[in-house]
Amino acid sequence: MEGLLIRHVRLSDAAQLVSFKKSVSAESKFLLTCPDEVEDLIDQRRMITLYLSDSRRIFLVAEYDGQIVGIITLSGSSRRRIMHKGELGISVRKQFWGKGIGSALMEEALQIAKEKGFKKIQLEVMSNNHRAISLYKKFGFEVEGVKKKAVLIDNEYIDLVMMGKWLED
Repeated sequence: MEGLLIRHVRLSDAAQLVSFKKSVSAESKFLLTCPDEVEDLIDQRRMITLYLSDSRRIFLVAEYDGQIVGIITLSGSSRRRIMHKGELGISVRKQFWGKGIGSALMEEALQIAKEKGFKKIQLEVMSNNHRAISLYKKFGFEVEGVKKKAVLIDNEYIDLVMMGKWLED
């Protein structure tokens, strides 16, 4: 998408991120967070600071026309036995679905993860989120398991699909 910028998060993004998260959680039922559960400005600044100060974490934003339209995070552990893996989360504003933003974020995050020495990336996705599952499969993620009835939305239980990708060739 022309004019799209993928960059590391900045502390100055905090207010816009709160707004972004409230919007995406309201327009999509594929996220675990409800709009009223989005962290406030102080907590958002705290979270950004954590990501910026920890080499085992990655937080990228997709910016278009000065607005954050997508984010991707990757959290790794400092525990030696699980240091090789990271947990991935991604979200894109609904009006920008299907425009390659998710792919651009994934490409950049996976490249940085490889450079940082991650060997495996894991994620969880709702079983009815076919668009996201297709994106993950496009990038080589495989289904590793299912957590049955792990999410409750509008009185309906939804399975969480666990997916993983090995970064080593």
